[in-house]
Amino acid sequence: MRKKKIAALVCTAVCALAVGAGAQAAVADNAVSQAYNEAVRMEENLDGFDVTVKGTVSIAGQPASAERTIRIQTSGMRSDGKLQAAIDIQTSEGEKQQYFRDGYFYSNQTGTDRKYAMSQEIMTELLNYYVYLDFDSEYLSMLEAEHHADGTVTYTFASSSETVGGYADKLLEGAQEEHKIDIISLQGTVEADQSGSITERRIEMAYTVKSGDTPQLCILNSQAVFNRTGAISVTFPDLSSYKEKEQNEPAVSITKQSQTLYATADLNVRAQNNVTSAVLGGIPVGEAMQETGYTPDGWIQISYNGAVAYVSGNYVSTAKPVIVKAMSGDMYATRQVNVRDAYSTDGRILGVLETGEAVATTGYTDNNWIEVKYGGQKAYVYADYLSWDAPAAKKNTFSGYLEGYVTDAATNGLSLVTSNGSSYYFYTGDAYKNTVDGILLGDWIGVSYRFDGSNYIATEVDDYNNHNYSYDYDSGNAGYEDSYSGGYQDMESYGTVIAYGMSAITVALDNGITLSAAKDNVSIYGSLYEGAYVLVDYIGDYMYEITEI
Repeated sequence: MRKKKIAALVCTAVCALAVGAGAQAAVADNAVSQAYNEAVRMEENLDGFDVTVKGTVSIAGQPASAERTIRIQTSGMRSDGKLQAAIDIQTSEGEKQQYFRDGYFYSNQTGTDRKYAMSQEIMTELLNYYVYLDFDSEYLSMLEAEHHADGTVTYTFASSSETVGGYADKLLEGAQEEHKIDIISLQGTVEADQSGSITERRIEMAYTVKSGDTPQLCILNSQAVFNRTGAISVTFPDLSSYKEKEQNEPAVSITKQSQTLYATADLNVRAQNNVTSAVLGGIPVGEAMQETGYTPDGWIQISYNGAVAYVSGNYVSTAKPVIVKAMSGDMYATRQVNVRDAYSTDGRILGVLETGEAVATTGYTDNNWIEVKYGGQKAYVYADYLSWDAPAAKKNTFSGYLEGYVTDAATNGLSLVTSNGSSYYFYTGDAYKNTVDGILLGDWIGVSYRFDGSNYIATEVDDYNNHNYSYDYDSGNAGYEDSYSGGYQDMESYGTVIAYGMSAITVALDNGITLSAAKDNVSIYGSLYEGAYVLVDYIGDYMYEITEI
């Protein structure tokens, strides 16, 4: 529990930095920052290094993440005109190699072996984009040191958009200003050996990329491990096939074309017409783009943020695709309406809904159709003829009593599942709560209720479970012993935030339970957002602690 509380304090500090009102100064110039900065200076002054940098970028709401591994070998960094470098970049989309020696940068990024005249200073800056060699305490808002018995040191640090300042351009590989990227928070660790030299750097950074008017949340995790430093022997392949690009020589053969295209899937926008070139941004499915030409190998040249860029021709169309977004719940026909097999009046008629008839929805389209379940298959009904409100003639009221397990408990509501697997949600704001010591997830309870035609409203909640707090010294687990059912209610659960609103938080727990809690009943540790992985502690009386991990 001690480690968890320390982590919570660190996360709270980072969150506070991310939402603070004013600009913040760097950490104080004390013994810790002086030792850390000395380690950074030693890294800057290396003559050569062999480092492996692994990075992943995850986007909120998307299950897959982009991964990249870079192996860099350098020598002669402290000698003018002597810098040599070999860079191997591997991604899920392909592999590319880059080299630098004798004032030339060699790359096969565009599918053609090319070399370009480049100064040592610019090449050093490129290396810094990959490794963050000069990331000293000037850019940090929190820095702590943990000294180990073997003489090594672990530095823990945090930063925000204010303290990072101009260094954000390196952290984001030069894309910040051009692509509307804003850093929300940054934290990480640095490992230093007995001599004070950095051996490993880990960074986790949350940032947003603005696509249209909607910012998209991304999480970058980077790990740089120094395999060796000092005198490094850099090996090169035969570079004689690399030709220097002549002035005004076109980079690729382009057939001019001017028309509006639409993305048929979420698209990467790239600097060149190949899958190993830099990703400049993204175009969501359904969004328009302006084509300026196309290449012989199937790439579309477009105008993107005022610059020339490329997208794959496999995922574009001259027709705007219809976007279907998921939703659920029953809707009711407001008049007799056809059910079709496509979201168009050209679709085949599968049947008819009568006035007031209910249908289960599964989604909605951006051309005003509702996707429904009908006759065991997917079908569509025009949205203007459906309503969430049941017609008055179909509404009825009744009272009843149900028993089941609590799967969700909030301030004025709870959900339970009966023994036959049916799920119910009850409004409990006006209910008499006949409990021993409160309601916990997993309790077997009874609910007296009335149905008003739309909602189940609890009039009395009976929970005779007696929760005795216990601690298992053998397993180290703390929790509540359920004397009614003989079960064990775990105090801690992990899960993912699926909704983060103005007044409530909803977490899908790993144990299959969905927890909704009013913000007034939650102590939050860390920077919560939809997609965050969290630890949930139940502390009694509908009170929770939710910690970002």
